Amino acid sequence: MKKTLYLSWFLIMLIFIASCRKDDNSGPSDENQGVSFALNTNSSSLKTTDCFSKEADYARVVISGTAYKIEVFYINSKPYTNTLKLPAGDYVLTEFMLMDDNNTPDDASDDILIAATPHEGSEFAQYVDQPLDINFTVEAFKKTELAISVLCYQESDYSRFGFIYFGIGQVVVREQFFFGDICICRLDDYANSLYSNQSTGLQLDMPAIMKIEVWRNGVYFEEFTNEEWFGEGTPLRVRYADVLYHEDVFEFKLFVLVRQGTEFNYVHFHTWTFNDDEKISNGGDGVVDFVLGNCLDNADLILPPWMNLPPTLTYTITGVDPNTSNSYVEVTLSDIAVGYEIANGIYPSSCADHNSPIFTNHPYEMNVYSSLYPDQIPAFAQSDKWEK
Repeated sequence: MKKTLYLSWFLIMLIFIASCRKDDNSGPSDENQGVSFALNTNSSSLKTTDCFSKEADYARVVISGTAYKIEVFYINSKPYTNTLKLPAGDYVLTEFMLMDDNNTPDDASDDILIAATPHEGSEFAQYVDQPLDINFTVEAFKKTELAISVLCYQESDYSRFGFIYFGIGQVVVREQFFFGDICICRLDDYANSLYSNQSTGLQLDMPAIMKIEVWRNGVYFEEFTNEEWFGEGTPLRVRYADVLYHEDVFEFKLFVLVRQGTEFNYVHFHTWTFNDDEKISNGGDGVVDFVLGNCLDNADLILPPWMNLPPTLTYTITGVDPNTSNSYVEVTLSDIAVGYEIANGIYPSSCADHNSPIFTNHPYEMNVYSSLYPDQIPAFAQSDKWEK
């Protein structure tokens, strides 16, 4: 039977205990006594999940080699354990599991494991603040609160005893899948890149080699990449921890392996932002697909083609009002390294500097941006008409 406590019950119990306790001047008693706890259940917004829709009946724990079965009760859908009494001393928590007794409390053979705390070094250890084993100390006359996080995967002698209370923080390990295409113009540009290791060789349309950074509430969490299998054959699975009873904001930052000059680097192209158990739109097939370029038109996310531009260059005005259409000045571009889609030389230009005096034959150090990605242009210039 599930246990549900109410505030009024707490108050009655506290009053009862306070009224029945008497002063003891004869020293510590050898008789064990119960302790009631006022539990903190603050939570501004509770999240729902199928993972924890089943309530646990008890916690199965192993402490310093001894197994314990501790009843679990719920307040506002959040689980807590009853008090466990231990002699004062040092202990090691080596197992912590939430169990459902399957409505047969006297038969443990059919009990169901709902959630557990992962061990250090296991695959899911990274998703909890403190994986097992956990060392803790029980002090006489003191209550010890031991915070425990559990994961489920979408698969009393006052002089000699201390008291342990387990406040259980629930974490759901969620996952989403990603697959991408990259469209290129010249096969030779990607010779000797990781793309040349794909089973079909270099193509104008290839599976994208990518990485995705996971950020939770503005803090970097982990990075996932399909580089090991060169992006083909299998979608990239991204796993992340969603902490229940807490409003989480996730950012998935997409980086694609592209050519920069003569090198191949991961460049940031897009960020997905979502909350809690929300999913990125995936067209109903369970895989978020994207295309970098214009060779496909039916992906969940279509990104403009990649322009292999230098990050900086030197810009020098050499003439004003040349006989060139759609230009205002003639300029010399210099200090451009080899391998980019523009090279050192003379070019017509529509604008030199924005709302500032400019001079001919004076070199200006410029940052270079693609108008296909206006979000990457500095904010002061994003509203200008760059479609020239």
